[in-house]
Amino acid sequence: MPVINPYLKLFFGLVFLLLGLGYIYKPEIVERLNRLLKETLLNDSYAALHRRKWGVLLVLIGTLLIYMGSSRIYGW
Repeated sequence: MPVINPYLKLFFGLVFLLLGLGYIYKPEIVERLNRLLKETLLNDSYAALHRRKWGVLLVLIGTLLIYMGSSRIYGW
């Protein structure tokens, strides 16, 4: 089983955390990002209807990855 670099976990944790908070607090910024990615990952109506669910999920994933990465780095 490959071991994931803890710094990579921290990086992706912060990305997910910021994206989740963006979905919750600044949906207009995420809507701009959504317009760029709508052909590949996101659907406008789905993102608009479920933005809080996606936001909470991304915040939880980001927090978990930040915890996993920092505990690996600092040996908590």
